[in-house]
Amino acid sequence: MKTYRCVFLMGVEKALEYRVNFLLSMLSAAFPIIVQATMWNFLYTHSDAAAVFGYGHGQILMYTLLATLVSQMVGAGVEWEINGDIKNGGLNKYLVRPVDYRWYCFFGFLGQKVPRFAVVGPVAAVIIALGMWQGLPLSPGRVLVFAVSLVLAVVLNFHIFFCIGLLAYWLTDVDKLFGTVSIVITVISGGIFPLDIFGGTVEFLVNLLPFGYTTQFPVNIINGRFGWGRVGAGMAVQCAWILAFVCLGGQLWKRGSRRYMAVGG
Repeated sequence: MKTYRCVFLMGVEKALEYRVNFLLSMLSAAFPIIVQATMWNFLYTHSDAAAVFGYGHGQILMYTLLATLVSQMVGAGVEWEINGDIKNGGLNKYLVRPVDYRWYCFFGFLGQKVPRFAVVGPVAAVIIALGMWQGLPLSPGRVLVFAVSLVLAVVLNFHIFFCIGLLAYWLTDVDKLFGTVSIVITVISGGIFPLDIFGGTVEFLVNLLPFGYTTQFPVNIINGRFGWGRVGAGMAVQCAWILAFVCLGGQLWKRGSRRYMAVGG
């Protein structure tokens, strides 16, 4: 574990290496929050949207604020590094050393999350406290379960994008795909707005597929949308999807390594 502890610390240093870029990336999250909050305020003030969407005014504002912050906290980015290692031969140094590449990426990923959590975490805590003050059905137990679900969401999102990054074994210039995939996953995970407002088939797919469990599910725990039975079932699904993507990543790594050509590096 000493090796991975060093990788973790390197991840922290890497996240803070370009401080202005880090600060601007955090500030950029404020603009979609302002736009969405303005839009929802208009809808709830001038229509009976509460009856249509099933979210109270306070709930939808809480969702808008927390979904953006949760997306910031669970966001990956590891796929770009994996693609670069495979494409440019940087993977060579990991194959000849006693290091598990998946764990190397994971601990580096966690290290890069520390500064982001240090900034976003207190903001999320203030928002939750304001929600409790406004009378939303929050409790210390629900906040604790939200924190556990958020940790599972971070792990799940890492493994999803780890598998996406391994597509570089088969696609020559897969990094052009990452931007599109990232935007699509942000939307279908509920990072922009809650997808269960559409009901029916869309809500069923959100509950079935893994993406909603990285953003929408943790946020709706805080929102009070789920009873404890639904919360427990959802966290079990999170664990099941993590296991599924761990196995998928192992198979992709095994098959991809057979076709890898150690060029460059």
